[in-house]
Amino acid sequence: MIFVPSYIPNLNEILEGGFNKPSIVLVAGPAGSGKTTFAAQSLFNAAKAGETCLFISTLSEPPAMINNYMSRFSFFDQALYETNKMNMVSISESLIKKGHDEVLDFINKKISIIKPARIVIDPLTVLGDLLKSFENRPISDDERRGFYFDLFTSMKSWNTLVIITGEFILEDLRKSVVGYLADGILFMSEEYAGMRFERNLRIIKMRGQKYISGKHSMDIRDMGIIVFPRLLPTIGDKPVSAIKVSTGIPDLDKMLKGGIPDDDVTLISGTTGTGKTTFGLHFICDGLNRGENGMIISMEERPSKLVRNSRTFGLELQPYIDKKMLEIIFLSPILYRPDEEALILRKKIKENNVKRILFDGIENLETSIPENMERKNYITTLLDMFSSMGVTTIVTSEISELFGAVKLTHESLSCAVDNIILLRHVEIDGKIRGVLSVLKSRGIEHDTEIREFELTNKGINLKNSMKGYESVLSGSARKTPADIFRETFGEKH
Repeated sequence: MIFVPSYIPNLNEILEGGFNKPSIVLVAGPAGSGKTTFAAQSLFNAAKAGETCLFISTLSEPPAMINNYMSRFSFFDQALYETNKMNMVSISESLIKKGHDEVLDFINKKISIIKPARIVIDPLTVLGDLLKSFENRPISDDERRGFYFDLFTSMKSWNTLVIITGEFILEDLRKSVVGYLADGILFMSEEYAGMRFERNLRIIKMRGQKYISGKHSMDIRDMGIIVFPRLLPTIGDKPVSAIKVSTGIPDLDKMLKGGIPDDDVTLISGTTGTGKTTFGLHFICDGLNRGENGMIISMEERPSKLVRNSRTFGLELQPYIDKKMLEIIFLSPILYRPDEEALILRKKIKENNVKRILFDGIENLETSIPENMERKNYITTLLDMFSSMGVTTIVTSEISELFGAVKLTHESLSCAVDNIILLRHVEIDGKIRGVLSVLKSRGIEHDTEIREFELTNKGINLKNSMKGYESVLSGSARKTPADIFRETFGEKH
């Protein structure tokens, strides 16, 4: 038994190598899920790689009609028929009416002549439903089951990879004799996720080999089907760095006793307009000035707008973009595909040697991944991926309340980050001011003071601590009773 490629992008990674050969793999799913596209794509790409392939259609459709459908995809190549690397036969209705012995004999004769290395039967379930005996009567369940047993026995004798397709829902698949007889089962489906429909693929079983279980997203594009392995947490421990990196704001570095520990994830949380993005841009620009490549992932502002707005605070991004040291990626929450984006980000981080990341507006993932636990697991794993790749990360998240009591962090974020910095608007003496507090700093000392700050055309300026005030983080600061007493009666009283 050997492994052969699936010839479906990224599927080999999920299968930890490819398909076993010989084996019989069932590609199952409801109508329109992409089963025929999957089978044809695997076959055509295998033929391009030098394998002799056979496509057996059981729909009584002429090969020209099937090829017309396949020709919409880039994997289709008519020349493969001329070199006999790709072969196609169609089982006619007249042959089906003669009974399953005649059908099996026809298939076996074609295989003995063509000697294919890879075979597709599409769709097998239609063949079982339409098959009639020589008396021209519908066959019973026992006869259909007997046909499947005989067919699978024949397929095992072919000593090759056989891909069969079948229209099933998941509940029926587990009880089907076809599912029982197949060596492997791939189930394809389409589900509503957030504000879009998402295609998924799951490995139900794969005898004799390991595979990554769970739901993997996929899509059908001009190239055919592409699969995106689900994001998995990093396995094993990793060395802890003792190095600290600057936030780009000297006074904030002092509050953090030297800066952010290398590889850490820091959350900057605050109400709208408090300067979360600006804090993150200081961090990115500090790294760029030190020769460290950076990446900004924004779910709120497009690159051109972010570059323009950064100039307001004396931060210039365009020269670093021109030097390929900085990449700004805008991700629409509505169109965000979690597994695909994680795969793309991992590739970009590795290729560009990214050392710092600003993920701006991460709370917008609530639109992309509406289910709380699924979103929490995804965010935790994504941020862990950044850290495991040696990246120091700042994420920003907006809290809705402008004044009054606030929920400091989203449940998806609080346990996924190492440090939390809270920004607030507060009303003091009839004016709105910005204040900052380090709420959490895992494993390092930090100042617990609440500091006022202001946004200027030269960046962020941290000011004195809010001594003499209480209830600052509630948004309505007021002087302490002791200070009020001293102001009213003087120090001697």
